[in-house]
Amino acid sequence: MEGGASMNRQRLLRVINCILFLSFVIQAATAGIIFLRLRIPHARMVFEVHELNGVLFIALVLTHIVLNWGWVKANFFAPARVPHI
Repeated sequence: MEGGASMNRQRLLRVINCILFLSFVIQAATAGIIFLRLRIPHARMVFEVHELNGVLFIALVLTHIVLNWGWVKANFFAPARVPHI
């Protein structure tokens, strides 16, 4: 059973990572439009997309961290190894 659960986790991570990347691109594009004060039609909608996508982005990042928590623990919270001389 363990192999199946791991495969589903990997598949979920792959989907989350793709959506996370798209969310980042949208966030960067809307931030650029807002920062450069570009005059575009429906400018108010850009602010709304930026705000809603920001919430989605945070949720995706947290999900990404939860799904990779084993790696995070192993690499950042593992006891320091003393080099053997």
